[in-house]
Amino acid sequence: MEETLQVLFEAAIPLSKAQNTHLRQVCVGVLLAGSSQLTRIARWLEQQTQQDSRVQWLRRLLQARFMSQEYVYYPFVKQVLAHHRADPIHLIMDRTALGDGQTDLLSLSLSFRKRALPLVWHFMPQGMSDYALQKHLIERCQGLLPANTPVIVHGDNEFGSVSLMQYLRHLGWDFMVGQSSKNYYRYSPRGDWQQLSTLPVSPRQAVYLSQIELTKDYAYGPLNLFAFYQPRYSNRHRKHDITYCATSLPITSALRRLGHRRWGIECCFKDFKSSGWNVQDSDLTHSARREGLFTVLSLAYLWATCLGRWLCKTAHRPVVDTKAQRHLSLFRLGWDWLVHRYIMDLPCPTLLTLYQ
Repeated sequence: MEETLQVLFEAAIPLSKAQNTHLRQVCVGVLLAGSSQLTRIARWLEQQTQQDSRVQWLRRLLQARFMSQEYVYYPFVKQVLAHHRADPIHLIMDRTALGDGQTDLLSLSLSFRKRALPLVWHFMPQGMSDYALQKHLIERCQGLLPANTPVIVHGDNEFGSVSLMQYLRHLGWDFMVGQSSKNYYRYSPRGDWQQLSTLPVSPRQAVYLSQIELTKDYAYGPLNLFAFYQPRYSNRHRKHDITYCATSLPITSALRRLGHRRWGIECCFKDFKSSGWNVQDSDLTHSARREGLFTVLSLAYLWATCLGRWLCKTAHRPVVDTKAQRHLSLFRLGWDWLVHRYIMDLPCPTLLTLYQ
């Protein structure tokens, strides 16, 4: 595992050999520790020093200038996407709390096999993101995607502003974003404005609208819209029953199934939290260290997902998952297999491909 990571990093990431070696040590430590707590990662570092010294070394490394997504993660993920054949590419924009009560993570991720893979992210004060920040995230992501590939952006109500929809259409991208029930729509410039909450949606009946305009302030259109019954809960309290989505895509029978891709980001956040790295327990209040740690976690997550998909494609999955039907995510498959290979002292393939 260590030799393979060193080869992959030196081939993909334009850093010095010593910097890539340090990066590799931390990635191996994360994979073996299964945690984002520095004390646990430090136990697995190849250093002839005391535990406290290794923790201090980790802190200094994570806040190093080169330990950022721009220097480390972008070249790595760009190499992965260079051979990714998806038409179109589905991107998911979402925000999640980190658990400290002060910081949120805003991310733009790639939808892949009912999960999501981080592409770009931004740490922000707790609360809703605005259009300027969302646009900045998209601009950073553009250089990572293969040229001339159709893109569809998914998001909930937070990302359903008219400004963002206009910007996405300016880029030539499509979108499927949530809308508030308080928003107004009309069928034509001469039609009457009505609230989305007046649509006759029931548990057995969805509503599909074509060629409408949204909001009294912008009268933006033509757009399509669909609404369906889907109760949502937050902290065990019911938030709403009906979901409203505006889209630039044509109304088809597959539209709702296409919209389900957005839920892959929830699984990704769970992998980074309770089902994987437990990032909410890292207790990193230092912004640079937090950025460095999330960069390392994303590297390990992306590589483990590539290997998990490869295991399924090559019939090697039973080595770590003997169930007749797969019950582990691609990330957990790849992660468990890497730990197995490490314990058995067996080589790992120098693989960095997202098989379709």
